[in-house]
Formats: sequence, structure tokens, C-alpha cells
Amino acid sequence: MRESFAGWLLCCLLSATVCNAAFAEERQVELLPKQKQQHPIAFSQVQLRGELGARYVAATCNLLTRTDRYSLDSFAASAAARPGALWWDWPGDQIGRWLSVLHVAEGLGWTPAAANRKAVADVILRLQTADGNFGKPGSLKSDDARIPSGNAFALRGLMDAYADTHDPRFLEAARRLGRYFEAIAPWWEKTPEGKLHEFYGHCLDGLVALNEQGGDQWALDLAKRLAKNAGRTQHTHHSLSLCRGLIDLARVTGDKEYLKKAENYLAWCRENLTVSGGLPEEMPKSEQDEGCGLADWIVVNLMMFQLTGDDRYVGDAEHTLVNHFFMNQFRTGGFGHRSFSQEIIGGKHWQGWDGKFGSENPGCCSLWGQWALGQVGRFIVTESAGTISVNLYPSAEIALPDRGVRLQISSDFPRMSRLRIRVECEKPQRFTLALRTPEWASSLDVFADKEVLDDLDTASSDRNRWLRMSREWKGATDIDIKFPAKVCVVPRFWRNTKDVTVVDGPLCLGLSSSEADIDLPWAVKLDAAGKPALDAAGRPQVVDPSGKTTKPLEPINSRWLTPDEKDPARWRILFQRK
Repeated sequence: MRESFAGWLLCCLLSATVCNAAFAEERQVELLPKQKQQHPIAFSQVQLRGELGARYVAATCNLLTRTDRYSLDSFAASAAARPGALWWDWPGDQIGRWLSVLHVAEGLGWTPAAANRKAVADVILRLQTADGNFGKPGSLKSDDARIPSGNAFALRGLMDAYADTHDPRFLEAARRLGRYFEAIAPWWEKTPEGKLHEFYGHCLDGLVALNEQGGDQWALDLAKRLAKNAGRTQHTHHSLSLCRGLIDLARVTGDKEYLKKAENYLAWCRENLTVSGGLPEEMPKSEQDEGCGLADWIVVNLMMFQLTGDDRYVGDAEHTLVNHFFMNQFRTGGFGHRSFSQEIIGGKHWQGWDGKFGSENPGCCSLWGQWALGQVGRFIVTESAGTISVNLYPSAEIALPDRGVRLQISSDFPRMSRLRIRVECEKPQRFTLALRTPEWASSLDVFADKEVLDDLDTASSDRNRWLRMSREWKGATDIDIKFPAKVCVVPRFWRNTKDVTVVDGPLCLGLSSSEADIDLPWAVKLDAAGKPALDAAGRPQVVDPSGKTTKPLEPINSRWLTPDEKDPARWRILFQRK
């Protein structure tokens, strides 16, 4: 089983010989003591800048400004399971996702979120059935998996709304919905294959939240009972949503067995990732990806990092984020579905609602994509004991009021060739600033106030590579960082083929169907040393079977602002050697 894409690249940078022994069958996970865990920061402490900020703003405006698409009547339709919402036959789904969207949006400073939440609540809460679910009354014994699935998102959304408002209406509605899941458990907690059904089982994180926020021990007991049967199930999005609940259980109970179950599913996903970090909608194979599944993959990996301290999970999240997930976003700000294969990604596939939105799926993917972009902000910087860790490098401003510290990150994210971190302290204090060395970078060149630092504490292991600066900080200090990383090819040895992908630092490069016939067997030109032959502008070149050179390769994330949601471009991401 292969490791993360970042790991493959590091191997290529450090050695011309790739050994299968370098890749573990499955990651061994250890739950760190609470004081050593990486604690994410609150949304309110983050201001996103640069490209990540622009993408988040676009995603949020695509939701909160579209009252024609997400009207109050559409939320009533979602609550009552009647036509009028985009996925009305998944009752509660739009409700729950929307409340989670507002949770992120309000946390990141979107002031209209609170009024919007109140208006939606006044419509939907009165439509909850006597059995506790959203949808049609008398659904307790229904075998329609869409009903528990939509209601599982509703449960988590209600708890997000309660966390924001402490309005007892949300807590009471969540308790009633939790009892509904308890009542229907015998039909869903064990499929004929002996596994927890993923369309039902992703209620776990809502049940854990009921215990944490409401003190409901029965909800935690139910979650633990259900989690015993969690395993490898087909639908990627719902299964990864279930993994979020497993990780929450590990955090609350201290039992690492839940983490092992989550890691087992992630290991299966890694077997089927593309070199761009894409996942099929259905495991292990599908003709399309899904924005929701990509969003969950990113967040689940960041949550695993939080509890284990293993930054390989950050590397996996970062790789998918800046490549396949960014490619999946459209100029509308929304996310959706694109055709999927190991060699060629993108293009037109599922286009619901008579193609009204093209490949964007505003019924779920556009909501969950916004949610994931906001969640990434909480993990840019994490804290543990006396250490502030910088895990990701998008432009952002991070406030740590309990310490009286502010970090300003300015970078060329997502390329990340160089960046500056300004550390501002209200008063002198000693702490450790830990900087993650991405595996796609051979090292970090670090300067403090333009002076070369040669006394950094370098912590390196099979799992982690960090630079640590332990000192007394005062006033403002500028930390400048360069990431040595070049254009190179990465072989697909784990598939036993001779195909390669071309990368520029963290970015996967591809050939767009708008530039060439990508169904031909294109080859990347290599020099005598086996490195990409670059043109005068330093760009890698690919040739068609006739030997004709086409336009240079470009990052697959580069065209998200082009008007292509109705007919999105396809990208060749694997090439022969020339």
C-alpha cells in the first residue's frame, strides 16, 4: 500500500532507486496524550487571505447570496421531504449542511449568518416529526437509506447551531433526532456484511456532540455501540463522514481503537487515490469524483493529525487541497463532480437537474466544499503545550489571544516557493515555533529578520520533519522561508507501470483538453539525467506520438475561474517517458 504523494516525491528527490519496502501496509496510529495533541484554533481567530481566502469567499457568496436557490421554502421542503429543495428526497440534508455552513461562516466573520440561521430555524424546527426525524411521519421502519443519511447531517447541523447560539431549541431538536437514530439502529447498525451502514453511521459525530455539549451519556453510549461495526463501506463521502465520528470518539474516550478504524479506511482510500489526490465517489472504483468526498478526505486527515501528531496526514490533506480539490471548484465558487480515472481527470460527467448547473452540485458539494475550506483555516496553526505549530502555509492572519501572539503569513500559496511569517508578541515570552517541512521540499531555508539561522532544532523521523525555534520572542520578528523544490517526475511504481506524473513543488501539472487531444499517449521529454527537459522559460514539455511538442504543462488547479462548469476541461495527469 502506497504512502502519500508527498512521500513519493521525497523518495524521488533523495534517491534514484525506489524500493517497495519504503511503503507500509497500513499506518500504525498512536493516540497522543491530551497535552501533546495539536489543538486547532477557533474560526474567530483566523482571517484567510490570498488564494485560499478568495476561494472561501467565492464558495460562501455562492451560498449566502443565492436566496433564489436556497430560499426559506427550500428549507421547509427539505424538512418535510417534498419537492422544492435540490435534494428534497434526502430529508434534513440541506438543513444540516446549511447550519454547518453558517457555523463556519459566522466563525470567520460573516455577520449575516446569525440572522439567516434564525430565519431558517423558525421555519424548520416546527416541521420535525413526532418520531424526531425530518421528512415524512411514520418513517421509523423505512428501508430508504436517504432518510437516515439526510437526518445525520441535520443532527450535526443542529449541534453546530447550538454551539453558536446556545438556543435550547436546537439542543432539544437534536435530542429528539438522536432518539430517532437510537430507535432505527436495529435496521442499520449491521448490514448483511456485518458492517455499520455508512448512510446511517455518519450520525456518529452528531451523537458525540450531543454528549459533549448537552451531557447526554446515552448518545455517547449509542455512538460507541454503533462504532463497533464500522468498516470499509462503499460510498466515499458518507464513509469519511463516519470517520469524523470515529475520530471524535477517540478524542472523547481516549480509545485509539476508533482511530485504527479510521486509519483502515484512509488506507483503502490511498490505494485508490489519483496522483492528483482525487478519490472516486464510490470505493474502490467510480467514473466520477465527488466534491463532498474530497472535502471529507481533507478534513478527516487534518483531524487525524490533531490526535496523532503524525504530519503525514497534513501532507495528504495539503496535496488533495491544492490539486484535485482546487481543480474541482468552479468559477461560481461551488463544487461538484468531474469524470475520474487514474490517467485523465476532469471533464463532464454527472450533471443533475437537466444540466441546469453543469457539473456543479449545489445540493451538497457546493455546501460541503465551503465547509471544508473554512475547516482548513483552523489547522493552519495549532497549539500544544508550549509550542505553536505552523502546519500549512496559505496567506492568513492568526490570532492567539491567550498568548498575546499574532502570526501573519504571507505566501505564494498554493505553489509555496517562499513565504514570510511575522510573529508579533504583546509582551516578551518564551515558546517554541515549529515549522512543518513538507515532504515535497528537500529542506527549509529559514531566515529571521534577514539573518540566516543555523542553530535550528531539526526534528526528523520517518513520520515527521519539523524545524523548531525555541527562544524568547518579543515585539515583531519576520521569519522568511524558502522551499527548495524543482520540477520533477514521479514514477507510478506502485501500479507497476512506466507512467509518470510531473510536479512543480506541491503542484500536480497536467495537459488540458483545451490545448491538445489528451486521449493520445503523450510523453514527457526527459534529459540524459532522467529529469524533465525544460524550455527557455523553464517549463516542462510533452510530446504527442509524432514527436510534436505542444504547449507547456500547467497546474491542474489553475483554471478554476474559467467559465467551464457546463463543459469542464479534462486533464491528462499521467505521461509516458520520452
